[in-house]
Amino acid sequence: MKVTSLRCYSLDLPLATGSYTMSHGRTLTRMETTVVEVATEGGVTGYGEACTLGGNYIEGFAGSVQATVRELAPIVVGADLMANDVVLDRMDAALRGHLPGKAAIDAALWDARGRVLGLPVHKLLGGRHQDDYPVFHPLTLASPEAMAREAATMAGSGYRCWQLKLGEDPIEDATRVHAVLDAVAGRADFVTSDANRGWTMGQALRFIAAIRGRDTYVEQPCRTMEELAQVRQRTELPVTIDELVCDVNDLLACLKRGAADAINIKPARVGGLTKAARIRDLAQSAGLMVMIDEPMGGDLATAGISQLAASCRPDNFLAASHVTATHLTAASHRPIARSGGATLKDGRASASAAPGLGVDVDPEALGDPLFEVVGPRGSR
Repeated sequence: MKVTSLRCYSLDLPLATGSYTMSHGRTLTRMETTVVEVATEGGVTGYGEACTLGGNYIEGFAGSVQATVRELAPIVVGADLMANDVVLDRMDAALRGHLPGKAAIDAALWDARGRVLGLPVHKLLGGRHQDDYPVFHPLTLASPEAMAREAATMAGSGYRCWQLKLGEDPIEDATRVHAVLDAVAGRADFVTSDANRGWTMGQALRFIAAIRGRDTYVEQPCRTMEELAQVRQRTELPVTIDELVCDVNDLLACLKRGAADAINIKPARVGGLTKAARIRDLAQSAGLMVMIDEPMGGDLATAGISQLAASCRPDNFLAASHVTATHLTAASHRPIARSGGATLKDGRASASAAPGLGVDVDPEALGDPLFEVVGPRGSR
């Protein structure tokens, strides 16, 4: 079955919470996300999405994602839908890197495959290991009091897993952790302190000393693998690697250096669900704990997270994000999904058992495509 056409859309996602802040002043009030639609012989359509959380988080921004999709569309259109690795190899041969754009295409192809086969994507990625799984709530970088209030509010909604955005002054960040953990005392199953590469090694060690006795993972505290390995050697707290892993070779390097106890896998950062599943398999085999996340996005990004999370082994699993749950639920944003996708209740989520990603996409919510490529060579 051949892919007969590809369309690319841009959507504006306003933040319901007003803003989302990470280390070093990286603040966003809205985000642009990219949706890819592929059509196949027989009229089956698949959708995928990739968001980059602005332009200074991962190596990509909305414009580069869309340019990547435009560049690779002629390779995808006319390809065999079921020849997954062949399509990926051809995209990688044509364009080095540019992983978020490849991720949007990869997700759309998985959605279409699942719909053709009548199977949810999690069955195609290895099977459903988890009927439901814990969801973490990311706490935007703010004052200790504001972060504690937000955590307490979300704990009242059933959340028991937390990601604290940090990466500023390490002692002030330690105060944030103390405040949040005090606010959710007895209601926290998993906590990760995420600096998003915001600290030097010395700052990371000061932070760790200042939270002595607290139970938290330390997520991507520094910029380099060497720094991460040094931090892990000097602390009893578990260390999570995130932005430094973009492919299997990066994870192999991490394992060789003994740099982490856990990994946060983001399909948009590693080039899609296919490569995310490969990294998941290696991480699980090596005994690392696993988080599943995305750099924001809408209903399709959330559905991809959910399908991948369902296919993870629970013994190695920490939590996943549900990016449309709070930060992106705004009255001014028309959801992509008319129905379907991941379900969320009391801080736990479940992947759809419907074919593909399980999302009934509202075409009107997508608007007009930025471009369309039809047939082996035709475009408009």
